[in-house]
Amino acid sequence: MDQDTTVPESPLHALPLSRRAHEFVAHELLVLILSGRFRAGDRLPPERALAAEFGVSRPTVRQAVGVLAAHGLIEARVGSGTFVVETPYGGDATETATDDSISEIMEARLVFEVGAVRLAARRAQRSREDLGLLAAIVEALEQVEDGESYPVEIDVRFHRAILHLARNAHLETLIAPSWPASAAATAAAARGGWTSDDTVRIAAQHRAVYEALRVGDAELAAFEMERHLRTELARLVDASRTGGPPSRFFA
Repeated sequence: MDQDTTVPESPLHALPLSRRAHEFVAHELLVLILSGRFRAGDRLPPERALAAEFGVSRPTVRQAVGVLAAHGLIEARVGSGTFVVETPYGGDATETATDDSISEIMEARLVFEVGAVRLAARRAQRSREDLGLLAAIVEALEQVEDGESYPVEIDVRFHRAILHLARNAHLETLIAPSWPASAAATAAAARGGWTSDDTVRIAAQHRAVYEALRVGDAELAAFEMERHLRTELARLVDASRTGGPPSRFFA
């Protein structure tokens, strides 16, 4: 019988209740994957090695791997092992990163995501596991190895995880088509000069949104999300030398 029940929480990243052992392992593996320690196509260490590294049983590792597989982060290949899945968020940056598309994409995200994060804040406590994975995504950006390139996979996963917490499949379906264009536009603008300071700034903004979600404060979460998206819009329009961000509105 698997004896791993809970593990201690770090005060900085504490969830409402002590994390169960498989949640701890899933969290740590996700941080390693998204921060660049394991890259797309890499094979994860064997189950026995992971169990020894994290000090848990093999069934606990198996359960954690199942959680990440269910979220499309890894896949088990019979006879070969478990591999990190490549994330199809690239798109063609050269075709999508026009001045108008950047403003329109970010304007649409303001309309949808500020409202969505309010829903997420009210519903996040329904799934401790999903909230824990969002915490891992936040932590991964804080620990990213290459801070001088746009962390497209982490950024998109963060925003998609929030939509998942909103528990509205129709809303996810409406926004999903914008992810490739949004990521490509941001990546194209980032080619003009992305620095480690940019990564630190986004990591801090993601952390602020997450902390508001963690405590269930819908209005604070909406405020932090709007500030985050507007800050990024201002940076993008500056990089593309357009006339500036659109006039303020409340989504």
